[in-house]
Amino acid sequence: MTEPQAALIVRRIYWFALGFGLIGFVAYFALQGWRPAAGFALGALGSVGNLWLFERLAHSIEPAAAGETPKKPWQAGIFVTRYIVLILVGYAIVRALGVDPLAVILGLLTNAAAVLTSTVLELLQNFFVSRSSH
Repeated sequence: MTEPQAALIVRRIYWFALGFGLIGFVAYFALQGWRPAAGFALGALGSVGNLWLFERLAHSIEPAAAGETPKKPWQAGIFVTRYIVLILVGYAIVRALGVDPLAVILGLLTNAAAVLTSTVLELLQNFFVSRSSH
């Protein structure tokens, strides 16, 4: 996979995550009101923020090109800390808004849905391209 292809896939994951966040917000708003919708939206924003941090982590531990200063591998050690912070933020959202934790948890899972959707799309694309070339 080339660098432009990887960048396109990452961009697609961001769009899927934002799309799932918007769909979930609208669904929660229509079915349960503004508080659960706000909980879902804040969870989805936390999820997208987590995706951004994960992308930064991946770039921080990749090998440095010739002539560049080496990357700081200690940044990978902060990996666990961000999940602790994410859990604390989710807890604060639930307590502050007084919403069902399920709305926030589902919002936090928008990244997982985005990655799975992007993976299935990529597999289907490769399947149909390989079938059409035979």
